[in-house]
Amino acid sequence: MEPSKVKTKTAIVIIALCSLILVPDKTAAQDHIMYDQYRDLSFYNPSVSNVDGDYKHYVQVWSHAAIEPKGFVRRYDSDIYENINVGARYQGRLDKHIFSASYHYDGYSFFHQHTINLSYGYEFVIKDIHKLSVGGRLQVNFCDIMPKKLAVQTEWLKDFQMTPDVDLGMQYRMRGLNVGVSVVNIAGNSAANNTALILYERRGYCNISYDFLLDKGKNIMLSPHALFYLGQHTASADVGLELNLWKYAHVGYTFRFLEMRHVVTAGMEYKGFVLDLAYDGAAQTRQQRLQLSAGYKF
Repeated sequence: MEPSKVKTKTAIVIIALCSLILVPDKTAAQDHIMYDQYRDLSFYNPSVSNVDGDYKHYVQVWSHAAIEPKGFVRRYDSDIYENINVGARYQGRLDKHIFSASYHYDGYSFFHQHTINLSYGYEFVIKDIHKLSVGGRLQVNFCDIMPKKLAVQTEWLKDFQMTPDVDLGMQYRMRGLNVGVSVVNIAGNSAANNTALILYERRGYCNISYDFLLDKGKNIMLSPHALFYLGQHTASADVGLELNLWKYAHVGYTFRFLEMRHVVTAGMEYKGFVLDLAYDGAAQTRQQRLQLSAGYKF
């Protein structure tokens, strides 16, 4: 395919994705947990894969727990286990085809959410150094709602609801440069009879990063990165730096403007084994969070 035609099609897709974000909606949204986005952009963009190079498969499990200080007041009563999120995922690559399947449990206070995701993407290679991947993801949320934990009238509220939705994304790579756009929850489906109780915000993301090699042996790499997101009711950005050492270890820092939140990350990868740790906190909310991810590539 000629580069000029690829650029034209790329521009059309970007415009279409951005237009989906701007469709108005009058309802509020149940916010999503923000992950350590530079290390794992695939949470936001279904065209991004963590499988590359010598590996074709990647299995991963993770847990995300909230740490609340003494005297912290929540809007809803909750048990300790409801502050924990867990998930598992498989990612694969077959030539230029990328795909994944995952399960995620979110233990919120007045409802428990189970999410199943299936995604597929394809990578176009242009003159070896230019790579453009496009992908889509089908997600289904199963909400187990506990009306007794709410201090409002709940005669209309169903105890169990299912909400399917779709995500789309594209990612461009050229040597150390990575640029991507995506839209999640395109349909904007909601639980709880379209009230403002459990709604999923349609949100767009734009990520950009660049990997600077600090030595000729490519053993030390510094990567500034940014993630911008625009929703129907929220807009913000994350900026940060990551340092990769000897291709085995990494440390990083990210600042999230929306909550004035600081995120510190560290991890390692050795012979296919992957371990990542993230800790974040914000003085505004006093709530701190710890995320642990472990996986294996083969």
